[in-house]
Amino acid sequence: MKLIITGATGNAGSGILAAALACPQVSEVTVLSRRPVPISHSKLAVILLPSADYPSGFDTCSPELVERLRGHSAIIWALAGNQAKMSKEEYVKVTHDYTLNFGKALSALGTADKPFKFIFISGGGAGLSEKALQLAETESFMTVSISPGRIIPTAEHSAHMGILTATALRTMGAIFGVLWLSMVISAADLGYATVRMATEDWGWDLKMEEGWIGNGSLVKAIPAAKIAQRDI
Repeated sequence: MKLIITGATGNAGSGILAAALACPQVSEVTVLSRRPVPISHSKLAVILLPSADYPSGFDTCSPELVERLRGHSAIIWALAGNQAKMSKEEYVKVTHDYTLNFGKALSALGTADKPFKFIFISGGGAGLSEKALQLAETESFMTVSISPGRIIPTAEHSAHMGILTATALRTMGAIFGVLWLSMVISAADLGYATVRMATEDWGWDLKMEEGWIGNGSLVKAIPAAKIAQRDI
């Protein structure tokens, strides 16, 4: 299958991208990114937004971009904004408006026999974006929202983070991974789980009534899944 990823240069997205590139079921990964991706791979194609071909960036998912992405079966949406460094309006645009704009546009890529999957890495809980995605569901467009806890970076991504931030997150992971497992998840495990959701139907039965998967439910499901699927 062909898979789309956003937010691939971030903490969550870097783990997702690594898992997608390693997954034998994924033949091609197309990253939609606001900045260059610091790796290359035979499976990887990067579309910068904005660019000369797509000058509106993430503000609009143009018909031309939808056609470029035709043939892809799913998207893992890990694009995030830093609330501390953005105005409220900009934060809402990045975390909500971009999500819904692309969700509605890319829903055209699915069919009743093979629905397009939109896997949304949420900032927390069943909020505005999560509910709007649920309302957009059709027989050809499936959505699920995942609300991870603190995400522990991979060693590779830690090198691109500030040393204090990386050290703090990895220390937190070591402590909470023993004392309070439902509060944290490694970027590698998050990548494993979301890529498996994209390539199979695994995980969709974890959805709660509100339409999202909490960190605790996700973490509990991952160990058994890893034993059963060692090829990812």
